[in-house]
Formats: sequence, structure tokens, C-alpha cells
Amino acid sequence: MLRLLTLFGGFTIGWWGLLWLVLPLSWQRISPSAMLLLHIVPPVALTLGLRWWTARKEKKAEAERQQAEAAAEAERVAAREEARRRHQAALAERRQTIACRWLHCSAVAVGDEPAWLADADECCQWLPLQRDELEDDTLLDALAAPQRDALEALYLAAPGAAWLPVYTEVIPTESGIEQLAALKAVQQEAAALALDAHPPLVECRFLPGHGAVAERARQVLLQMPECPGLVLLAADAPILPLLEEDEFDASADPEQAWRGKPGFAVACLLFLRQGLPCEEGSSAIPQNDQQDPYQPYWEKAQVSPHSTNWGAVPPSRQPSLAALPVLAELSQATQGAAASSRAMQLSRQLQPMLDNALVNACLLDYPFSEEDAEPAANRASSLGWLVHNSGEVQVGGARLSALSGALSRHQVELHPIDQASNSVREWGDAGVATAALLCATAITCSHALAAPVLLAQFGPDEAALSVARPPLEEMSS
Repeated sequence: MLRLLTLFGGFTIGWWGLLWLVLPLSWQRISPSAMLLLHIVPPVALTLGLRWWTARKEKKAEAERQQAEAAAEAERVAAREEARRRHQAALAERRQTIACRWLHCSAVAVGDEPAWLADADECCQWLPLQRDELEDDTLLDALAAPQRDALEALYLAAPGAAWLPVYTEVIPTESGIEQLAALKAVQQEAAALALDAHPPLVECRFLPGHGAVAERARQVLLQMPECPGLVLLAADAPILPLLEEDEFDASADPEQAWRGKPGFAVACLLFLRQGLPCEEGSSAIPQNDQQDPYQPYWEKAQVSPHSTNWGAVPPSRQPSLAALPVLAELSQATQGAAASSRAMQLSRQLQPMLDNALVNACLLDYPFSEEDAEPAANRASSLGWLVHNSGEVQVGGARLSALSGALSRHQVELHPIDQASNSVREWGDAGVATAALLCATAITCSHALAAPVLLAQFGPDEAALSVARPPLEEMSS
């Protein structure tokens, strides 16, 4: 208002000065009313015009500012939604699992058989062996019989598995070519014993990578989209050179104190993709057996031997695989350094790995923002068992203490001794089969308890944490 009065005063003085000093007007001929209007109207008109122009300019600037703010807000909302979409996509990628549908393990127990074996059902086949049952033979020959028995049991339970590739772990002391050749011979012999028809030719390879076998198997399936699944057959026998010795001297090899007594283990696990379609009414009898041998070939149904989703598995063999129950779903593992021997420092190293492992297993909520939080998704307290290879108490006590401290932050009350399976104390040193043996133990315990199981695999200076859990629909119910 003060500004408006100032402008009006300025215009008035300027206009009056113009009238009296510049313009040649004869004031005697102008009426008083006209003179009054001539002095007042122009300054008022100029002031009102300037005020209107200023208000119009301010209104236009305000509209532009509001449009700019609306565009900026829309841009922020779009960026936020894009960030939320990327977060959800990354979370969905992290939470992809691989399903184990069948397993068979043969191992020599260090002492008595583990108590949790009593709850294992027929889909989780465990065969504890005695030390005197092993033959003093070459490593590959000693492993051939239990490998053949495991594959034969698998092919009898699900004949379609005979068309899946077989992966194994590399035994450093043996030739890779000889290992694959021996595995190929064992696989063909087991398929010939289990199948009525001629056994198919499948690939036998080494499982790439190191660490958690479930994550490595998932990576193989990601790289081979035409493969519906795979069979993992890991075997090793560090005990063979020591069969004639009565006692094992751990002091001779300090590293052996972490790994335990030399043992013997063969672990066979079947991993299948999720969501594989299976046509209803398919028969377990091969299609060639159902056709009339005298029927002309042009009248026979043309069935492609390779399915888009099932790979080389014939349609007649697909139901045998689809009928297998999901024993457990294994989440992606998180790896990191764990070289400290102090419990507090090791707990700080394991805490972020545990958090990531729980998020990957859908046991810990990881919202994009506070409004997206779902407190009901925090189900870390549902962990029912712990599977690890921390070793004996004198060497693995710090690891167990660190794990317990990390779990207590999520209100997980797991007793590290009574509610845990220590593969070092139960099966000893299984060599390259340790990772598969740990995975099979976690799957068996999760299936028996119908609850998630934490799997902690320790190395010399690193650790990998993952979770084996029932399907989400079973956990929700």
C-alpha cells in the first residue's frame, strides 16, 4: 500500500509539473471541473494501470512458479517411483531361490548318529556308514559304489532325473579328466539299472565357483535357461589313507583341528526350476512303448524330444519330477570376511551378512520407505535350527558366540549347541563334499521342522550365510 501511495504521489507531482511547466495551456479558458479532472485523472489512471500491469506480471510469475513446482514435484515423484521400482526389482532378484526336491547322503559319523536323523522322511535319505564298511581302495573306486547307489535311488524315485546334467565338486588330489570319466561311467551304470530303456547320454561337469552349493547351482541354471534342473553329486573320502590307523592325531596338522577328523561323505541333491509346467494325464510309460510298432510313421504323433521348459526330459518322464515335493527353498548366500578370532569383532563382521541373508530369505523386511514397511514380514524369530561347520568348542567357540550375538539382535533364541548341527562334530572332514553335506543337512532339518534353518559355512578367513526354508505359502499358513 505504501508503495502504491508513493507511486501515486510521484505520478501526481510529475504530471502537475508537466501541466504547469511544459504544456502550453490557457487555464483561463478551462472550466474548474475540467481543470480538476485534468489534474487528478491522469495520475490515478497511470497508478491504476501500473498497478494492474504489476499484478498481471506477478500473477503470471506465480503461475509459472507453480507450474515449475508442479513439474519439479512430478519429477521427484517419478524419480521416487523409479527408485522404488528399482528397489523392488533388486529385492525380487535377491529373493530368488532354488528348490531342492530330493536328496540322498551317505557319510561316516564321527560318533553316534545325529539325533535329527530320526525325523528325516523318505524324501531325505540318509545312510550312515561305518568305518569298517569302507574298502581300502583308490579314491575314485571307493566313491563309485555309493555314488552309483545314490543316483540309482534318485532315478528309481524320479526317472526323469536321468535326463538332467550331473555336477560334482573337484577333488584336488585327482585328475579332473579321470574324475569326470569315472562319474560318467557311474551315471550310465545307475541309469541302466534304474531305467527300463537305454540310458540317455547326459553331461557330467564340475560345479563352477566355490562356497554355498545352492547359490552356485542357481547360477548354473541362470546361465542355462534350457536346463530344467540339475543333479549335484559331491563326494570325497579324506579318511581312506587313515583306515588302518586306530586313532587320529590332530596335533600333526593344526588346520585339521578346524575341519575335524577325516571322514567320508557322498551327497546327492536334485535341484529343479520353479514353475515348470506339467501336462495332466501324462503317463510314466515312454511314448515309444505306447505306440503301435506296425502303425505307419505318418500316422504317429510327432513329439519333439526337447521341450521348451523341460529341456531334454521326455514328456512321459516329466510327471515323475513334477510329483516330487519341495523339501526346502534355499535363498541366496551372503559372503564376507570372517577372519577374526575375537567374538565381538567377529560378531560385527557377521551382523551385516546375517541381515542380508534374512532379507534374501524373506524373513526380514527391507522396505523402500517407512510407509512401505510391513512389520509382519519380520519373521527372523521363526528360525528353528542352525547348521554350521565351526568345529570343536575349543576352536569354534568364538564363531558360535559371534553367531549367537548377531542372532540376538533379531530376537532369535537359538541355542548354539542344543539347536544346532555341527558337521565337524557329526561327520568330520568331508573334504570337497562339506558344502553339499551342510546344504543337505539344512534342507533335511528345515523339511523336518517345517521352519527356516540358518546355514553358516565357515572358511579359513571368510564365511557364507544363507537360509533353507519351506515355501512361503507353507510358512504363511
